[in-house]
Amino acid sequence: MDYLCLSALVGVLVTSVVISYDIACQWFTNFWHRVEAESTPPLLKPRPSLQIRALVPKFHLESHNPKCHAAFSFNYDPDVARTDGEGVERNWSVMNGIASAVSMMGAGGRWDTIDDFCNFTNYRKVVGTGRSVI
Repeated sequence: MDYLCLSALVGVLVTSVVISYDIACQWFTNFWHRVEAESTPPLLKPRPSLQIRALVPKFHLESHNPKCHAAFSFNYDPDVARTDGEGVERNWSVMNGIASAVSMMGAGGRWDTIDDFCNFTNYRKVVGTGRSVI
């Protein structure tokens, strides 16, 4: 997860990033220690001015330990308080419809098809035509 996150942040020009992750309270706790470790490639280390915060999506937070609630809640973050953090989960309802088809495909075809469906869902959000139905 560290490699994936840091790779996505290479070259990012924003000053602040909020990560919505179901188990942010476990993953992010020692994140900066792992980033500063010698094993982290220098090109992946974020610039010092980049603020990175990780929060648990609102729907998932209730099942976490109560000591996580305040520290990792979208409700208490001043920049995202009305965000629920569940946007990344919403594609699953659409993606479940193609599961039987992609399960029979080879790896390349499967990933291309999944990319196509995710891109179509994002396109529908951008043009404002509502949620896509498969």
